[in-house]
Amino acid sequence: MEDAELIQQVLKGRHEQYGLLVQRYQEPLIHFLRGILGAEDEVFDCAQEAFLAAYGNLWRYSDKYTFRAWLYAIARNKAIDLMRKRKREIPLSIDESLVDRQMGPEEAYLAKEQALDVRAILEELPEHYRQALYLRYQQELSYEEISTVLRKIYATLQHPKKNRRHN
Repeated sequence: MEDAELIQQVLKGRHEQYGLLVQRYQEPLIHFLRGILGAEDEVFDCAQEAFLAAYGNLWRYSDKYTFRAWLYAIARNKAIDLMRKRKREIPLSIDESLVDRQMGPEEAYLAKEQALDVRAILEELPEHYRQALYLRYQQELSYEEISTVLRKIYATLQHPKKNRRHN
């Protein structure tokens, strides 16, 4: 069943249908939040807060955006609020699952080294670029969905050099 159909059912009083949306997006949302927060306990708390906030504001949802992008935007805002309270920088995690477990020891070592090099380069980027890259290549969101999550102008995400004035 499509997200829009589930949302309509929830809004009509079939609140248990929201559980299907939670099941659908829980793991990807937790993975997204790990890249922002790092600490597991904070990740799960933030994900729960995001799902609760989305549920409480479901009547405001517009199908102009995908539910996934709307939920990620809520989660990102919750994570930023949490980090402001903690006053720390947003870390970027490199997913260990990127290293193929079937590799030999030499290939695994080289892949891990490459992941560390990528991480070092990404840490030099401004936060919004790191998050945009993560959403695009790890979560496979469209540019339009990323602009919803990050509240950036769509053209800036496609051609950042041509649109530096929007940063």
